[in-house]
Amino acid sequence: MNGFSKYHPAVIFIYFVAVTVIMIFVFDPVLLGIALLSQSALYLYLKGMSEGMGFVGKCLGMVVICGGINALVNHRGVTVLCWMGELPVTAECLFYGCMTGTLLAASLLMFGCCSQIMTSEKILCLFGNRLPHASLLFSMALRLIPKIRRDYKKIRENHKLQSGILTTLVGLALEDSLEMGTAMRDRGYGTQPERKRRTSIYARGFKERDLALIVYLFFTVSAGVGMYACSQTRFLAFPYIEYSRDGMGTGAYVLFVLLFFIPLGINIREELRWKHIVSKI
Repeated sequence: MNGFSKYHPAVIFIYFVAVTVIMIFVFDPVLLGIALLSQSALYLYLKGMSEGMGFVGKCLGMVVICGGINALVNHRGVTVLCWMGELPVTAECLFYGCMTGTLLAASLLMFGCCSQIMTSEKILCLFGNRLPHASLLFSMALRLIPKIRRDYKKIRENHKLQSGILTTLVGLALEDSLEMGTAMRDRGYGTQPERKRRTSIYARGFKERDLALIVYLFFTVSAGVGMYACSQTRFLAFPYIEYSRDGMGTGAYVLFVLLFFIPLGINIREELRWKHIVSKI
């Protein structure tokens, strides 16, 4: 049960923007671990264990690959693990590469969760009146990748050979774009004056719980970032790995956990509430 998707699109958009900004600008190993764990758990909840485990496994493998590549091409650091000819492989470069891979994996999982929750209808509802062309383009882009994956699975089921799959996928994408453009033209898209307010099929009012969640997000983001900035928590990868943390930094991590896991917590709460209601029938 996806209870988080029932909130107003503006609330969902604020959450994903806040998570993205924090992951990019707070390059901390503990925070990146929290981000990867939370987004992996949310993705598995939304997609299911059988369907989502493959993508999560690939993202975790990406962490190892990024760490290995960085250790091979970058030779900074003082802790030498082994030698490749005359070039050292250091633990600092390996750890820093794994952190970069963790950031990349968490970002991919987050965008995967965003595509499941922030549908094209919600994007058009949120930005359709102010940025009609950009919102339409972005919603079509979000729709394109899942469609290509579904078409690829259908082609693989019907044709076991690998040859010609790319050409078929490109042809299907072009055909779908042509049909969509023709349908939009026939339905009169773009013929109305720009000043006329656009309508949306996703009619969603702003409720009290939406306001409460915005206040919650504002508090966790501002308090977490403020406590982390004022704390003595520091991380250095070069020339050697150095990490320090104080009580305020621990409090910031707790707030980040409350922020990153809020969608999963809402979904689990709604599911438990639904099971409780069903049990009384």
